[in-house]
Order: sequence, then structure tokens, then C-alpha cells
Amino acid sequence: MRNASSSLPDAPASPLFQHWRAEAVRLREAHWGPLEDQAACQAALRVPAGLQDRILARAAWLAAHGTLQQRLRQWAASARWALIGLWLAAGLAGIGAASAALDHAQGSVNLAAAIIGLLGLHALTFLIWLAGCLPGLHPSTTLSRLWLWLTRKLAHGPDSALAAQAFVSLLNRARAWKPALGLLSHGAWSIAYLTALPTLLVLLSTRRYTFHWETTLLSPDAFVALSRLLGSVPQWLGFPTPAGIDIAGSTGLLPASAAIQADWSLWLIGCVVAWGLLPRLISLAVCLAWLHARLRQLRIDPALPGWLELRERLLPTHQHLGIDRPAPTARAGLAPAHAAPARGAHAAVLACELGPDLAWPPPGLPPEVIDLGRCDSRADRARIRQTLDAHHLLLVCDARLTPDRGTAHWLDELRHACPQLRVLCLGGSPEHQALWRHALGQQALAQVSSVQDWLAHLGTSPHE
Repeated sequence: MRNASSSLPDAPASPLFQHWRAEAVRLREAHWGPLEDQAACQAALRVPAGLQDRILARAAWLAAHGTLQQRLRQWAASARWALIGLWLAAGLAGIGAASAALDHAQGSVNLAAAIIGLLGLHALTFLIWLAGCLPGLHPSTTLSRLWLWLTRKLAHGPDSALAAQAFVSLLNRARAWKPALGLLSHGAWSIAYLTALPTLLVLLSTRRYTFHWETTLLSPDAFVALSRLLGSVPQWLGFPTPAGIDIAGSTGLLPASAAIQADWSLWLIGCVVAWGLLPRLISLAVCLAWLHARLRQLRIDPALPGWLELRERLLPTHQHLGIDRPAPTARAGLAPAHAAPARGAHAAVLACELGPDLAWPPPGLPPEVIDLGRCDSRADRARIRQTLDAHHLLLVCDARLTPDRGTAHWLDELRHACPQLRVLCLGGSPEHQALWRHALGQQALAQVSSVQDWLAHLGTSPHE
């Protein structure tokens, strides 16, 4: 049999999404007041786990029965597209930087300008990122702000700002925001260098370049020391460094041989690999491992506002155990509205805010059909939620009343709790009947014309 717990959506594979969804629900209730969550708490109470899992289950129920679930998934998709766009732009920037470093008149390349153009901004941003990893410093980069701005533009609509706030708040509380920013930054720089290197190889293979150092203040010895310093790490990777006499002679005053120019080409590529690409790839791997470790430690903090109030409701110290043996009732005499319906009932009928002039229960109900009585208040709905376990349910409504948002929410709860729900609308003008047909159509609910029609659908004969 299906019960209220079956209305919980399947839990996503990612714990990050579950905690993000719970944080979004918490912030929404903090901003706009508590949500109607009686059914959500009843569903969460059926989860045989602790407070954390029940908070996640409650948030999952509320998000699935509203628009929040869809908005979070839309924001996540927009964030992925924004990240792809930024990384594509980084790849194009890498191609542009490599072309600009070698794009000089008559193929004459100033090595100092080329190194600064290929590694200068990278070195500066890398040092800023290292400083941001120090305790007590709040990390924030232009790239992350641009990513959030692009995501907000792509995910425009209600709850997009709430989704972003919940995401950043969750990562900050889990101390995962720093590695997340590092992942964004190092990923972009890695892609930039992965496109810059092939561009350098293509240009150096298809055009003739001459490399030299230019200076007015420094001596040739300064360039010898700088070239050896920059070439020390690439040498471990097999990239050559020109000899000292060749470095001192590369001032542009005398032409150098083709072999020396080839050594300068490989030296420049080695510097980009050793001082640009490898630090970013290593840092990217570190941030991935760091972020993974932080996300594995995601926990619900019950002391946070919004969750503190849920402890007694999701972990009640006193619990109503119900009635162990329902009192016998005579269908013809007593109204069974106060009797607990039998668990595992095959079929049941329920009156929803019927007017006092409409008789209840319907005449001719077979003994095997359970009468759940009238449902006119929130207390009646709570009673139905706790005890309803019917496979077939006929909901009888007063069509003279206009269906509102509360009615739609109640229909949605019953639709998830009962696999075979039918609705009977009594009375009302043609205009009201049309409104009810529209409301039922939005919920994909079937309508019957009479109790006898519903009993015939069940294959049950009316009781004489």
C-alpha cells in the first residue's frame, strides 16, 4: 500500500544538492515566513533516521511540492553553462595571448615582453589566490563574481537569487568556498595554457622568429641570471637553456644562429609549461581533493535559525500512538467521522467541505468501502494524513465553492497518497463546475459523475 511517505521524491545522488535544497528552504522561510509543512513533517517522520535526515526529507517534500526544486535545477544548469562559457573564453584568451606574444614586426620577439605577456598576469593572480587561502582572509575573485553574474542572467526568474544565496551560504559554512573558487580559477587558467601551448607550437613551427633581450638599464649579466633562473625548472622536464655566452649575445645587436633561435623557442615553451601550466594543474588537483573532502563533511547544524524550531516537530519527545482497537460503528446510525479508518483499506470515501444541506455519508455504500467522514478543518486534514492508506479514494467536493490554492494543495497531497483518486463534484452552477474541471485538469485527476459510477468503476455493487 502507498502512504504519505511515498510522496517524497527520490533522493538525488549528490549530498550537495540535498543540503543545498535544505538551505534554500531555510532561507526562504527566514525571509518570507514559515511554509505550510504539516504534510512535509508527517512524511519526514516516516523516515527512520535522525534529525538531519528528517530535515533533508522535509526540505525535499516542500521543494518537490512547489517550484523550488525546479528553480534549483534550473540555477544549477545555468551555473554549468556559465562555467562552460567562462572556460571557453579562457581558451580563446590563451590563443590570443600566445599570438600576441609572438606577433611582432619582422618576426623579432622581445623575450622579456613575451614572458611578461604569457606569465605576468598568471603569476599575479596565483599569488593573490595563495594569499586568499590564508586563515582569516575572505576569498573573492573577479572571475567568481563574473560567474555568479552570468549565472544570475541565465537563471533569471523567481528564486534565482535565493538559489545563489543558499549555494554560497552552504559552501561558506562548510568551508568549501575557497576550494570552489580555486577550482573555478585554476580550471580557467589551465584551459588558457592548454590552448596557448598548441598556438605557440603552430606559430613557431610555421614562421621564422628571432629572439633577443632588450634593455636600457640592465647589463647582459642580468639576463644571463634571469634566463638560467627561469630555465632551471624546465630543464628538469627536458627543455634546454641557451649557454651563458649565447644569452649574453642575444641583445639584438648581432644575428644569432638558427640553432640558438630554436633553443630560445624551446626555452620559452618550457617556461610556459613549467611556470604556467603545471602550477595550475597541480593547484586544480589540490582544489578538487580539498573540495571533495569538505563536501563529504556536509552536515545539518540544528542550531541554525529555521532548523532549531524543527527539533520538537521532527524528533518529538511525546508521540501519539493512536487507537489500538477502533470502536465498532453502525453505518446506518453513527457517523464514522471520528473513527480511525482501517489500515490497508482497499477503498474509501471522503467529504471535502460539504455544505450542511448535503447529506453524508452517501447512501448505499458497500461494507468494504470505508467512510472517512467530513474534512472541514486543518485538524480533519491532519487526521486524514496520519491514517489514510487507501488504494482507491473518492473525494466528494461541494462545487458551489470556488477551488482555491488550499484546495489545490490538498488535492495534490491526496493525489500523491492515493494511487487511484477520483473526485465527485456536487451541485454548483455551470461556471463553478467549469472551474472545478480546470482545477482537476491541472492536477491530472479523474472526475466521476456519481457515487454509483465510482462503485461501478471499482467493480463493487451498491449495498441495499
